[in-house]
Amino acid sequence: MKAKLVAMTSVALAACGGGGGSGSNNAASATPARTPAACTAGPYTTDPAKVCNDPNGNVVTAYVYALPTTIIPDGTVISADTTWSPDGSPYFIAGTVRVAKGATLTVGDGTIVESFKPVPCAVDCIGQIPTKGIIDVAGAMNVGQTNQAQLLGVTVSNVDPQTGGGLVSIQHTLLQDAFVQVSNAAAFSMTYSQAYRLNVTPIVRAGVTTYQAGTNGYPSFSNATVRYNTFVDSAAFAFDPSVIVQNNLFINMVDPLVLINAFPATGQAPTGIAKNNSFLFKQSSPNLNRTVIESHGTYDPAAVHTLDFSNNFWGLTDTTTIQNRVRDSTNTSNPRLPNVINYAPPAASPDPATPADPQSGTPNV
Repeated sequence: MKAKLVAMTSVALAACGGGGGSGSNNAASATPARTPAACTAGPYTTDPAKVCNDPNGNVVTAYVYALPTTIIPDGTVISADTTWSPDGSPYFIAGTVRVAKGATLTVGDGTIVESFKPVPCAVDCIGQIPTKGIIDVAGAMNVGQTNQAQLLGVTVSNVDPQTGGGLVSIQHTLLQDAFVQVSNAAAFSMTYSQAYRLNVTPIVRAGVTTYQAGTNGYPSFSNATVRYNTFVDSAAFAFDPSVIVQNNLFINMVDPLVLINAFPATGQAPTGIAKNNSFLFKQSSPNLNRTVIESHGTYDPAAVHTLDFSNNFWGLTDTTTIQNRVRDSTNTSNPRLPNVINYAPPAASPDPATPADPQSGTPNV
């Protein structure tokens, strides 16, 4: 279950960076400490071999995706409408930034927003949940418009009960090693974006990297739109029947989608759409998950609902395999799950409007 996965990610071995550590450390602290005199690459580097800390573990030269132009200090509060544009890009978030209520942060097309890049593991390790590079949204945050913006190693969150609750819209955006923590109490939209290793932390064993769900609270959507996106080696999310989950490409899902038992009153049809997606597991992937969706909640035989999950493409046509990738009330294990997820009929091929498979040369399993 996701709750167990979250607990696992709190255990981090010092040999692996995960986008930010605890206290005064961050992902760069995963490397062996060196004296400040040995740090000659400047405060930031794109070469992991040049990352270094002082004897106390404080970062002297930090590993980043791109050398920053604008530094956003820890504790910054955006209290008026603000646009981060390509002129000041890349923007580096040194700690936590808050978008106050009534204010909107706009990340323009062509703009890079980054934080610490995870330092590659030298030995077996478990990654860390980020504690830096966080944007807490109490107002609104709009990322991208028609051309690609980038969120690299950044956490976007509106789940903090004190500083969160804001509206988040992400479109035409590249996300790498990013975290999106969204409360179902606020509307959310993500469209036409590419997400690589979203909401995960790495695990390295014997030189092989896998991923596990690694947020402090996985995204839980209500009245949200998730369309035309590509998710690769990424954690899934929870959604209720009001959410549009349509024309997305999922490759090597780290964990399954979760259907929340929040169906409308008797006689009312769900307003969401969960069709025309592609769910692909690649032969080359070391990730162990092979479940696409499961239904959560308390089983009640008098109130079993059906989610129309038909016309999705599963990368294969074997109905037995497809059925095994769905967990709902037809699984009679104890405790029994609620509701029915109706996958039939599955699509025989990807929907033309769904993003094309960039790994089409690798067989699906």
